[in-house]
Amino acid sequence: MLRPDTIALTAVLALLVAFGPVATDMYVPSMPEIGRLLDASTAEVQLTLSSYLIGFAIGQSFYGPISDRYGRKPVLLIALLIFCGASAACAGAPSIEWLIVARILQALGGSGTIVLARAIVRDLYAAERAGRELSRMGAIMSIAPVLAPLLGSLVQVTSAGGQTFLPFSGSD
Repeated sequence: MLRPDTIALTAVLALLVAFGPVATDMYVPSMPEIGRLLDASTAEVQLTLSSYLIGFAIGQSFYGPISDRYGRKPVLLIALLIFCGASAACAGAPSIEWLIVARILQALGGSGTIVLARAIVRDLYAAERAGRELSRMGAIMSIAPVLAPLLGSLVQVTSAGGQTFLPFSGSD
């Protein structure tokens, strides 16, 4: 079990907060290929991103009150299960419509991690210490939007059997 005032707890909480940006930014490099594979228009593929953002915004309003009633850990585990299950559904989506629905579910799960990580900080630390902890989490988490597109591109290239679809690659 992670104890308060450890860098390990700070890192875990920062990773939980990073779920949302990573799930969005890692996905973007594959959007053209997703459209091609699912025979979807650019607008339909962009709707998968918009639906994620809408689901993420809506989901955040529910996790605080639910975790106040049932506890942080069980609600966090359910949020992670929803996120992981929806991520698997995204990977196996047979159509763009399925992908849009799976992305909404993924966002609903991912939104719980950001809310609950911050609630855990509020539970564990007093005002000034909580601010310091949130700042540390923010510093660690700020790396996510930088690394996620790179990781997404790497996954795209690897899953394409060595073919790359990046604009600067010289191949399409």
